[in-house]
Amino acid sequence: MAQSSGCRGDEVVPDRYNPVLMFENDAHSVRYSTIRPSLAQKSAEALVRLLGSGKPTLWIDVGCGPGTSTKKFIGHADKIIGVDVSESQIKVAKETIIHPSVSFVRGSCEKLPAEDGTVDIITAVQAAHYFDRPAFYREVERILKPGGILAVIRIDSPGVCSSKKFREVLQKFDKYMCQFGIAQSSILWRNHYKDLTLPFEEQHRFVFREMSKKTFDDIVDLFTSYSHFENLRREKNLTVEEARAVFVKRFEEFGVEEEDKRKVFSFDNDTLILACRK
Repeated sequence: MAQSSGCRGDEVVPDRYNPVLMFENDAHSVRYSTIRPSLAQKSAEALVRLLGSGKPTLWIDVGCGPGTSTKKFIGHADKIIGVDVSESQIKVAKETIIHPSVSFVRGSCEKLPAEDGTVDIITAVQAAHYFDRPAFYREVERILKPGGILAVIRIDSPGVCSSKKFREVLQKFDKYMCQFGIAQSSILWRNHYKDLTLPFEEQHRFVFREMSKKTFDDIVDLFTSYSHFENLRREKNLTVEEARAVFVKRFEEFGVEEEDKRKVFSFDNDTLILACRK
């Protein structure tokens, strides 16, 4: 794997994680499917309106994971294909999302399962920061219909907390987590895709905000669904319970007190859609 620099707090560290292996654990894939937030409900409708040619015949969701967001597209296209490089994630998707219009296949963003010029909409939800984007964009160019839409989507997770104290705790925890992520991917995601370029000239930006409530345990559980958590477990040879305890200890070091563990926190969760038309 190519080396690049990343962040550990304010330090620079090398990449050492294989993005395929980060999601190749059945238990982690199940946690991911049940805990991770999905995109805002209005997202699919906005993309169909942007397409402007009626109901899509074919929609491909690239980097679909266990189908957390793919299922939100059901009913908005005649046929939906979820594609992910992880065999484990695809297994969970096939077991949990059963619908006649949806299928899931293991595959790469560099070789998508569609004929030339046959796809109306391509989405990449919480995934494009892991891609070889030049290779992905070549495939997008190949399979999109003229006038078709590519949408790269980022979901705030856990989002912006209404508690100033807990926002500061989460900022410290985010810096700590960064050492267990893929450097350039983490930087791109943490910067809200600010430096992400799209392949077509006509571009659109949508932001949909939803509110959620989470307890401290909910937040810790959410972080156990991150690839960073699996990287920590492998690096330190820890069980899920042991790694979760490490996260709790870190939160305590960053300022979480016992009374905070009994509170319910409010979060604003933004779904950011960067779309372009072929």
